[in-house]
Amino acid sequence: MSLLDRLLLREISMPLGVGMLAILQLLVILQLLQLNEVVFSSAVTLEDLLRVTAALAPHFLVVAVPVAFMLGVQLGLGRLAADQEVLALSAAGTHPLRFYRVPLAIGLALAVVVAALTQWAEPWGLQQLNRVLNDVIKRNLQSGLEPGIFNDGLPRFMIYVSSEDPAEPGTYATWRGVLIEDDVGDGAPVLALAELGHIEDTGGPAIALRLFQGELHRMEAKGETLARFKEGRFVVGVQESVMHKNKFARNEAAMTEPMMRARLAELARRGEVRESARLRVDLVRRWAVPLACFAFAFLGVPLAVLSRGGRASAYIITVGMFIGFYALSRFGVALAENGLNAWIAGFLPDAVVLALGGAYTWHLVRNGIGKPR
Repeated sequence: MSLLDRLLLREISMPLGVGMLAILQLLVILQLLQLNEVVFSSAVTLEDLLRVTAALAPHFLVVAVPVAFMLGVQLGLGRLAADQEVLALSAAGTHPLRFYRVPLAIGLALAVVVAALTQWAEPWGLQQLNRVLNDVIKRNLQSGLEPGIFNDGLPRFMIYVSSEDPAEPGTYATWRGVLIEDDVGDGAPVLALAELGHIEDTGGPAIALRLFQGELHRMEAKGETLARFKEGRFVVGVQESVMHKNKFARNEAAMTEPMMRARLAELARRGEVRESARLRVDLVRRWAVPLACFAFAFLGVPLAVLSRGGRASAYIITVGMFIGFYALSRFGVALAENGLNAWIAGFLPDAVVLALGGAYTWHLVRNGIGKPR
C-alpha cells in the first residue's frame, strides 16, 4: 500500500469503528426501551437480556455498517480536506479519482460482510430473539397471577387463587384453593374448582393450567352440569398476547430465503398481491443493502472533498443520506405495491445514490480540487 492509501485507511477506519459501535449501541438501547414491557419485567433474567442484545446485534448491524461507513468517509476525508491536505496532494499531481481507491475497497469489503448478515446472521438472530421474547412473555403471564385477587391477564380465563406455595428450582409454584372461569363458546362459562393447581409451559404459543382434585360446573337450560376429576388441564392459547407484545413476531427479516419463497407461493395462491409485493422487495433488500456500502463510498468521497467541512457537516451529511435512503426505500415499497418490478423498487435507493455519486464525481474530475472560497 502506498503512503496515501495507508493515510486514507487510517483516517476512515478509526471513525468507522467508533461510529459503528456507537450506532449499534444506540439502536439496541432504543429497541430495548420499546420492548420495556417485556424485557424489563420481573420474569427477565440477566441471561435473557444478554441473549436479546446478542440476537438484536446482526439485525441492527445491517443498518449500522453503511451509516458508520458513510460517517467514517465524511470525517476522514473531511478532515484532510479541511486541513488543505487534499488540496496539497492535488497540487502535487494526485488525480481526484486517486482518493476513491481505499473508500471503494473498504465499501466492497463491508458489502460482503453486510450480505452475510442479511442472508444468514440477521434471520438467525431474529429467530433466536423471537424464542427469547416469547419465553419471557409467557413467564410474565405465569408470574402475573397473584393470590387473593381475580386475575384476568390470560385470554378467556378468570383465575382466583387463595394462596400459593413458592416454587422450587426447576418446578412450578403450587396453587391452593383454585377457581377458574372459562368463557368457552357461546354458552354459559365453565367454572372449575380445585384444591391444587399450577401453571406450566407446553411449548409453542400456549401454556397450560393443570388442576388436581376438583370439580367442573356449568349452568345450562336443563340445570347445572357437574363433573369431578382427579387431574385436569386447561390449555390457554397465548399467541395473541405474544404477537401483540413481541414486535418482531412478524418481521420478514427473521425468515430465511427458502421460507420467504414458500411464503410468496402461499400468498400467490391466496391472491394477496400487495403483501406479496412487499415480501418480494424485502427479498431484494438482502442484496440491495450490501450494495449501499459501495454506493455510499462513491458518493461520500466527492461530498467530503467538496464540502471541506468539519464534524458538524459530516454528521449532517450522514444523517441526511440515511434519511434519504430510508425514504427512497419506503417509496420503492409503495411503487412495488402498485405494480413496479420488485428488483427495480428494491435497488431504487442504490441507483439514486450511485447517480448522485456519478454527478458529483464528474464535477470533481472536471473542475478539480480548487482552493476553497
